[in-house]
Amino acid sequence: MSNTPNPLNKQSLSRASIVGIGLAVLGIALFLVLWIVFGQSGMETLPRLIVSLCVPPAIIAALIGAYVLFVRPGNPPQS
Repeated sequence: MSNTPNPLNKQSLSRASIVGIGLAVLGIALFLVLWIVFGQSGMETLPRLIVSLCVPPAIIAALIGAYVLFVRPGNPPQS
């Protein structure tokens, strides 16, 4: 009665983990860079915080979208 599911492909799982960690580090680095740059330009705290929090996820989403559209091999259309 104990049907065990097929194990995940460990190579793709580790690759996904590395990419996820890389994107997280990129997001944190972008936040810090934006926070410092906007602070030195004299921007007030609330708009500085909002922009610094919203721009990195948008850049990460654009990178993932570009990967899905242009790099990732898709399934050929079946007729």
